[in-house]
Amino acid sequence: MSKKMVLKVDIVGDQCKAQAMSAVAKLCGVKSMAVDGGNLTVIGDVDVVRVAKALRKANFTPVVLSVGPEKQEEKKPDPPKKPDDAAAKKPAEEPKKPAPPCYAGCSCCHPPPPPPPAPMVPFPGRVVCYEERPDAYGCVIV
Repeated sequence: MSKKMVLKVDIVGDQCKAQAMSAVAKLCGVKSMAVDGGNLTVIGDVDVVRVAKALRKANFTPVVLSVGPEKQEEKKPDPPKKPDDAAAKKPAEEPKKPAPPCYAGCSCCHPPPPPPPAPMVPFPGRVVCYEERPDAYGCVIV
């Protein structure tokens, strides 16, 4: 049985939206997804815990808002439309403006820098024992 899950996800730009949707789309049982503002709606036969885990792996912080059965709306037939002259005269479409980039603190697009490397110590806190074999029959150092 399909479920409808609504999760709140910090989605800032188109790149964040694409990363969140691709992380959820990889799961088996997902029928459809939609993003409305900061809410990600997932419909399908998939566990909400798996969806949240996939989003956390993609550096998002999901908050589950609701989980419930999928509501299948009955579609009513539309009355036939008459062709209009206005539809034939379409204004020229304006070119799309590029989406603004995510802000510098975005957790998915700009992960935090890695920690500095630890200082190199050959064998910290350990005693190394080795054996030397002399050429003659002498004592052995252990």
